Amino acid sequence: MSQNLPLSIPSSYILEFLEQHHVDPVLLTYSVLLFSAVVVIYCGSHATLHRPNTALPADPTDPKFDPADLSPPSSREKLMEEDAYLMPVLGGIMLVGMYLLIKRLSAKYIEMFFNAYFAIFGVFAVAKSFGSALKAIAKRTGTSLTRWKITVVENPPWEGLEDAKNTDNGEHKTKESINSVSTKSAEREELMNQLVKKPTLRQMLSPSFVYNQYKISSQLSKLPPVPEEVAKWHISSSDILAFPVGLAIVIGNWYTQNWILGNILGASFAFASIQILMIDSFKTGYIMLSGLFLYDIFFVFGTDVMVTVATSLTVPIKLTAPRPATASSPKGSNAMLGLGDIIVPAIFLSLCLRFDLWNFHRKNPNLAYASARKFPKPFFNMALLLYALALITTIAIMHLFKTAQPALLYLCPGIGGAVIVTAVVRNEWSIMWGYKEESEEEKQERLKEKKQKEEKPAAECESESETKSSNEQVVDGLDKS
Repeated sequence: MSQNLPLSIPSSYILEFLEQHHVDPVLLTYSVLLFSAVVVIYCGSHATLHRPNTALPADPTDPKFDPADLSPPSSREKLMEEDAYLMPVLGGIMLVGMYLLIKRLSAKYIEMFFNAYFAIFGVFAVAKSFGSALKAIAKRTGTSLTRWKITVVENPPWEGLEDAKNTDNGEHKTKESINSVSTKSAEREELMNQLVKKPTLRQMLSPSFVYNQYKISSQLSKLPPVPEEVAKWHISSSDILAFPVGLAIVIGNWYTQNWILGNILGASFAFASIQILMIDSFKTGYIMLSGLFLYDIFFVFGTDVMVTVATSLTVPIKLTAPRPATASSPKGSNAMLGLGDIIVPAIFLSLCLRFDLWNFHRKNPNLAYASARKFPKPFFNMALLLYALALITTIAIMHLFKTAQPALLYLCPGIGGAVIVTAVVRNEWSIMWGYKEESEEEKQERLKEKKQKEEKPAAECESESETKSSNEQVVDGLDKS
């Protein structure tokens, strides 16, 4: 059941002020939703920035340098074209599943499950959001933060590094142990290169080949296991300070179900999702927007599925703001905005912001990366402006016709069209459409494949020349005979 919460904000003073100036108090309700959505998208998009491949590495001598600029980008879930095609399908399955559970079971049990889920992960989501805010404040004020790097290693070389643990004045007393570990690693790599992973049938029938492979395997088994990095975290003092805040907000929301605490929790989930999910290109982005555009229209206008799920569950999967009491609704009601109407556009807008940074360094190739350095953001600013205007249009139509509206019906064309117009006006369409993000590992793999393709024709030409030379020699021999 939907829950009508008492109106606590705006206060009676604000209501009286609005009435004196003939302003509908419900405008304040909608302003809260609009402001919250724009702030989450703005902050979440900026949190995804990292050094693009067109920028030089961070320079410690740069006045705008920050030690965090040297940290590698956090791991993210990259959405490819095939993932973008599946997003509406998977979203529809999840939505229909929740709808059927609500119809078959009591919404109370579903709420308990989701509240428990959000309570567990909400602590970390809120802590991440507040930690990012503290980092931004520290960067603006020039305050230094203590940072730690925690690495989980499988098969750590404890024996080889035992002597290296003893330090004197911050320097290792002996380096023989480190050299020993490096030597053993090189030896293992050399033996692994000699080991044939997919032998042919002819090789398997050769006794000498079987003996050599067995000998190499025996030598490998005598070497210490290779250390393998399992997980890695970068933690700062701001993260530690933000953890109690996250715990307090989650506990407060669990017991009070206050709409302000629920919004903080929901906004934190959206903020975290924007940092985790990323699309690799604008082509993928437009596929995603087109699919979810149709998805939202179908489930709002075609069925009662989305409205039923949104109004039946009091869980932080949406942002809410109380409407003032009216004659038809003496206790007041809640206006709401689903987190999907924030996260989906934000994923696209964060790509616009990273493209702006990439494009800035493309035009200034001699500049070192610095997160504090300002850069023009034409694509991001225009898309964010159109997002706000599209959301205002959604709210206005919803208020006038007193019926739920699929926000993505207005948001997807708005932000998608803004990027297209900006690219055409700036004469950067081909650059924008050809932009593709890749990790450092993907970049190295691409360069390796490119090098192999370049070497293959050269090897084929050399082989053809050798064959041709050999054939000419045979012909000369026949002529002489």
